[in-house]
Amino acid sequence: MNGGEKIKAVKKRLSDELLPLPGVSGVGTEERGNDRRKVIVIHLDNDDPELIERIPKEIEGFPVETIVSGPFKKL
Repeated sequence: MNGGEKIKAVKKRLSDELLPLPGVSGVGTEERGNDRRKVIVIHLDNDDPELIERIPKEIEGFPVETIVSGPFKKL
């Protein structure tokens, strides 16, 4: 499994685990920096410190970042 396939699988598992939590509005992936390292991004409704503490900082070698983006709305 290459890096792109692996991060998709990790994202899927993390989505299943985290999206049911109140305050988590989305799970995505992005590339960061000049080296285009892959990261998992957790979108939060607010900056609740208890929720942020529950989010892992790394999973299966991929860094995990949180972003307070507010709740997502269906279009």
